[in-house]
Amino acid sequence: MSVNQGQDHTFKVATGNGRDTGNQAAVNSGGLQASRIGFRGKEDLGGGLNAEFGLENGFSVDNGAALQGGALFGRRSIVGLSGTQFGTLHLGRRKDFTDEIAGAYSSITPYSGFITAVHANNMDRIGGNRANNMIYYSTPTWGGFRANVSYGFGEAAGSIATGQSLGYGANYDLGPFGIGFGYWQSKLGTTANPTSDQGAGSGAGCSTTLASNAGKAGQTCIKTWILGSHYDFGKVNLRGTYSQVRQPLLVSGSGAAPNFNTAFSATTGTAAFTAGGSNNSKAQILDVGADIELTSALTLTTSFIQSRYDFIGSVNKGKLTMYIAGLQYYLSKRTTLYTTAGTQGASGMYNPGVGTGAPGADNRTSFVAAGIRHTF
Repeated sequence: MSVNQGQDHTFKVATGNGRDTGNQAAVNSGGLQASRIGFRGKEDLGGGLNAEFGLENGFSVDNGAALQGGALFGRRSIVGLSGTQFGTLHLGRRKDFTDEIAGAYSSITPYSGFITAVHANNMDRIGGNRANNMIYYSTPTWGGFRANVSYGFGEAAGSIATGQSLGYGANYDLGPFGIGFGYWQSKLGTTANPTSDQGAGSGAGCSTTLASNAGKAGQTCIKTWILGSHYDFGKVNLRGTYSQVRQPLLVSGSGAAPNFNTAFSATTGTAAFTAGGSNNSKAQILDVGADIELTSALTLTTSFIQSRYDFIGSVNKGKLTMYIAGLQYYLSKRTTLYTTAGTQGASGMYNPGVGTGAPGADNRTSFVAAGIRHTF
């Protein structure tokens, strides 16, 4: 049995342009990588086939609080089979294939929670959402190619579609070049997001209480897909993703857009004109960047991320733009020092803020963070 733990302490200072935004100095958890502790085990069954399990808990190092809604093993809880000729079959709660595309090609690996808000409030699953009651199957890798299908049971009596989730994808990664895609959809349940923990607490388009949601149980409430690619030149790795989110059950607008020069903050995921909000029918996110090896122990990362939003009942479109860069210094294979700085601006919509910080009375949020990550 193996034991795996990651800890990440971050000191962060957020700043604005002085328009009553307020600065924040804080010790946070999960700046470079979300903190977790878990157990994984594997047994050789012979013939290249293994039985395996995984249990993983997410928590905040700064205060010890449990994440993923307080679930004991909210990050992962699976049992399954795996083998070089068989592929991988998992049953339980885990991430789907969109996370594997995001981890390989987007900016989520170097920046973690600093970029989830600009990614439509994580509605495109960039931060690794999970699904309950999942059957996950990934094929073996053939010449760099691998495919996946995932299915989440809604487990509602009398209806297969209610609360159901479905995902699939494929990836080719061989030598310096890689390209892949992932797709995921959730159907409305009798409670908000009964199968998938995608998006804000309200679930926006998957909420059963949202006034602008005209759907019925069993109808598709969220569709998202991601396409990613990279090319590794050796010292420089160029990467990028394009993702799209649709919330087809949102039908009601919220009146004319306010003056965002005077109206500043609103709750992302529930309020109108927010990322993944109650009248945000469509979001498109472009995420491109480069990882540059300065020395064997020091890596520079840079990214440009822009997301655009369609709002029901408004001819105006929203836009979030982020510039972010960071340095990672590897003291050892297990311990990393890092620093990250970035700025995120909003146009035609509310600014969702960055990381764990709430948006202030401004349409721009800037931050500087430094931290340490230790894994074992």
